[in-house]
Amino acid sequence: MIFVFLVAFVALLSFGIPIAIGLGGSAMVYLLFNPDIELTILPQTIFGGMASFPLLAIPLFMLAGNLMNEGGLTQDLVTFAKLMIGHIRGGLGHATIIACAIFAAISGAAVATAVAIGMIMIPAMKQEGFDEDLGAAITATASCMGPIIPPSIPFIIYGVIANVSIGALFLGGVIPGLLLGIGLMVYMAYEARKRNYPVRQKATYKEMLAGGWKALPALFMPVIIMGGILGGAFTPTEAAGVTCVYAALIGGFVYRRLKLKNIPRVLLAAGLESAMIMLLLGLSEPFAWIVAADQIPQMMIDAISSVSTSPYVILVLINIVLIIIGIPIETAPALVIVAPILAPMAARLGIDPVQLGVVVCFNLVLGLITPPVGGVLFAICGISGLSLEKLSMAIWKPFFIAIAVLLSITYIPQLSTFLPHLLMPNIR
Repeated sequence: MIFVFLVAFVALLSFGIPIAIGLGGSAMVYLLFNPDIELTILPQTIFGGMASFPLLAIPLFMLAGNLMNEGGLTQDLVTFAKLMIGHIRGGLGHATIIACAIFAAISGAAVATAVAIGMIMIPAMKQEGFDEDLGAAITATASCMGPIIPPSIPFIIYGVIANVSIGALFLGGVIPGLLLGIGLMVYMAYEARKRNYPVRQKATYKEMLAGGWKALPALFMPVIIMGGILGGAFTPTEAAGVTCVYAALIGGFVYRRLKLKNIPRVLLAAGLESAMIMLLLGLSEPFAWIVAADQIPQMMIDAISSVSTSPYVILVLINIVLIIIGIPIETAPALVIVAPILAPMAARLGIDPVQLGVVVCFNLVLGLITPPVGGVLFAICGISGLSLEKLSMAIWKPFFIAIAVLLSITYIPQLSTFLPHLLMPNIR
């Protein structure tokens, strides 16, 4: 029966059907050809896929990012980053990377980070004499820190599906996210010196302090999120709610840029973004149920074990498969396909579940900047005016830096497990 299911899934995708509908439709075909299973299992599993408290964090973090943009917090973060390091050669490029890292610690989404920071920094870099393809490529790759530096929407999805602590996954993404940022800054410094980019006048300490004071409410938001989770004050889902309230209060009463008349537009944007993800998660649940019922993880474990029992070799194979999957499929749908298969496999083979979650999410996030498709690539093309072909040519060097970070966290488990085991010793 699994053959019928897979044929139906591939057939639906070949007709251009959205992946979410393809997952639900192929599950329905499977049930129609299997009279021993009641059709009622389909709506039950769809509802069960969405009726999860941790998933409530997704629309809330989406809303927080939109409130942050509308309230003016993003602009002040960018200004502060420019004041701090804008005076060094290639400073605007470094400021872009830092701004992406800070915004990532609030929104948890790569495309949102690319749009919010790219709309400000890409025109600024072009005005400063940066090659437009380099500025666009740096922004695109740096935005991938969004789903790695906590909070992270892919980590939430993976944690729910694979039954792994979301707080532990958040902590596991800190060091890999910082490594990606540092690697990109080294690359930016090299390119800036090679291309002899101009050096801006250094801001005075008074200007830096003023910029830091103005950006302080926004800079404090990641502290609230992670401090509250680690301190036991609230769960990741509750942290998302607190973040929304904080962003609304700061944007409305401190910055005074968030107006009541704009709230409906902000809610609509966050609702549409969240609805796409939640629909995907709901329709993917029957897929996960069929995968488990037909013991596909066990079959894959047996197949891989016949090749090697070494976790290192298996992680290589997993990375290769994920890179291939991540090219045509976006992060969220790819996660709901692979997580039910890989999580039990990792448990059987002794791979740390937090490490695997970070490796899987990091790998699939790179699909967002992998030519010729990728949500971040399309967003940056729209902002910069570059053709997809030109951006695809420029993205390869920073992309390989991200691959180097991926290999590091694959073969040095401590990079993703040290903080979770240090600060959350009772995690599974």
